[in-house]
Amino acid sequence: MRSEVKTKFISDIRLSHFKDFDEYKRNIYQSEKYYILLSIFEVSLRNSIDNYFKEKISSNWLESEILHFDTKQRIIESKNKIEQRKEILTHDKIISELSFGFWTSFFRKSYSNLIRIKDIKHIFPNIPKRSQKFITRQILDKELNKIRKFRNRIFHYEKIINKIEYTNMKDDISILLVYFDDEIHKFAKELIS
Repeated sequence: MRSEVKTKFISDIRLSHFKDFDEYKRNIYQSEKYYILLSIFEVSLRNSIDNYFKEKISSNWLESEILHFDTKQRIIESKNKIEQRKEILTHDKIISELSFGFWTSFFRKSYSNLIRIKDIKHIFPNIPKRSQKFITRQILDKELNKIRKFRNRIFHYEKIINKIEYTNMKDDISILLVYFDDEIHKFAKELIS
């Protein structure tokens, strides 16, 4: 590819993060490998939280006073986007419009009264028993935040190769998929094989 084409359509700033153009291409191929895992994980997380909150809070939990101001703001923004597209506003549309960061934010310390260990077992029904592996909301928050950052790097076309913090991401995501259910993990494995 001619350098002026790279500069115009990819940008020198983006390419400056890579050793050379081949490394940039390898990064694209590497990112592609994670798309399926991240898609299944994101959909599983949001649906699991939504289903649990419908039981715990109410079927209309998106309007609940238990939610923090910033959470409510994100819901309003999602509703506005749907309305701007002149689509019918439904619970499911709002749920799918909300960002991955919205869902991972429920595991932060500020939501520790809403998400406790007993709640985590509803969201991740296959999570190991405490006697097998001690997993707290804080541990999940850390893992989810790591996955969120990784996901955002991929979906914003940033560098993921040669980054030590992303060495075991396939395993990290797979472990959390198992915490949802063995079958959802198996489904993801089949798709990436």
